[in-house]
Amino acid sequence: MKKEITIAACSAVALIILLGSVSYLLFPKVSVQAYTASIDVFTQKAGPGKDEPGGTFAPLEWVNLTAQVRNASNNPLGGRLVSFEVYKPANTTTGATIAIAGIATTNSSGMAIYNFRIPPSTAPNTIGSWLVYVTVSVDDQVVVDTLTFSVQ
Repeated sequence: MKKEITIAACSAVALIILLGSVSYLLFPKVSVQAYTASIDVFTQKAGPGKDEPGGTFAPLEWVNLTAQVRNASNNPLGGRLVSFEVYKPANTTTGATIAIAGIATTNSSGMAIYNFRIPPSTAPNTIGSWLVYVTVSVDDQVVVDTLTFSVQ
């Protein structure tokens, strides 16, 4: 009787291992990232992709920021308010200071556009690395992207 129970238990364990291996092969892993909303900010010069640099600008040049918002199914979302914060280069006295802040609404292609002009080189903290921080709310989830660009 003991031998029969041992054989049955070993058979059950082997069957569980076999079924687990087959199910692993039949059902591929799904990335959680594929099911979350996203925002991507870029300039007219560069920057598509999460946290990518946006290029180099000169004083008094226009910067065209574009943020693209997509839902969890990777479809563009229109009618969303996107917050844009642009920070000047940091200095030892004040650190990074906000230069410009604004809001734009996404169009039917999920694009929100915000434009501004770089101050003259004589203005404090103009030359150096600038930071752009964008946020949007999608289905009670706050989604963020950043971008840096330089002014020379």
